[in-house]
Amino acid sequence: MVAENKPLEKIYLAPMEGVCDPPMRQVLTRYGKYDECFSEFIRVTTEVLPYKTLLREVPELKTDGVTDSGCLCRVQLLGDEPEPVAQTAKRAEELGARSIDLNFGCPSRFVHHGGAMLLKEPELMHRIVCRTREVLDSKVFLSVKFRLGFLSADELPQIVEALAVDGVDELIIHARTRKDLYKKDALNWPAIATIVDKTNGIPVVANGDIVSFETSQQCAQITKTKRQMIGRAVFATPNLPQVMQGLETPMPKELVLDVAWAFAEELQKLNYPEKSLMDRLKQFLGYAHKYDDSFSPFFRVFCRSHTVLEAQDLLRKQKTVFAEGLDPNTLGAELAPAAAADVADIADVADAAAVSNSKAAEAAPQ
Repeated sequence: MVAENKPLEKIYLAPMEGVCDPPMRQVLTRYGKYDECFSEFIRVTTEVLPYKTLLREVPELKTDGVTDSGCLCRVQLLGDEPEPVAQTAKRAEELGARSIDLNFGCPSRFVHHGGAMLLKEPELMHRIVCRTREVLDSKVFLSVKFRLGFLSADELPQIVEALAVDGVDELIIHARTRKDLYKKDALNWPAIATIVDKTNGIPVVANGDIVSFETSQQCAQITKTKRQMIGRAVFATPNLPQVMQGLETPMPKELVLDVAWAFAEELQKLNYPEKSLMDRLKQFLGYAHKYDDSFSPFFRVFCRSHTVLEAQDLLRKQKTVFAEGLDPNTLGAELAPAAAADVADIADVADAAAVSNSKAAEAAPQ
């Protein structure tokens, strides 16, 4: 037995806007045993989205709603008008979606009246949820993802009252407010515990800074729920779901690099431009570096690479460094001093890659 644990009921892969697109979902669900993954949010404005848009954003709908490894993909919608959101959800159902998630948690600065911005309007969220449940077949699983509040966790009881309506199957709560964004010191797991018995029996999923077996167990104990959603920490530990369940130890570093290259191969299949592919690889390794600093020396070197051939060669060499237990600075020492980038803030690299991801998605063949 790897670790003595209290098994979790569900582990989900978070939507992660600008990160967890179809090729990323294919790879991450191949190595992590998730109960479900989620699409990036699909923005619904004043019009019902065309079927072709849903199929482009969630190509899993063409294969019975699952990734190549058999992981079900939940379709996530973000909008601020009840009828277009509900009818778009109905179209997703017609295409084979078995589960739908409504996003009231995204704090993105690019979302003006939607996502977490609607936490200020509980009555509007209530109408969106109710209308969506009304048009969907009762067999379609419906969840709602949101934050503790807009400005304060004191808003949480009113928000839960608005969203915990008949027919909602799950409430997914990120343990920060919209104001908090992703500030580490703002994490508030205890707030989730205050409402788990006030949801009309609807199960609660905890989300936010679950990065290891230990933090998963702590979160379950504090929040009083055994359902969890995980995000960017999976880039450092692709088998994190198995780790959280106490079934495996964290994946060896050299194998994490194999996962990164598997992602590059998925992008190559989709004919991604080389620049976009490299940006996405740097995004992957940047998050690995953020959650495990043993990747940091390699990441500083990798950031200066420009071609897929360079990337493949660097990954091969670094695999040897990890596998043989060499000094993590070995690769940087072999290269000219200028080859090591001075990366002060991973957020800059990851955000740039996310923007590149959006542009690449538009440029790549569909």
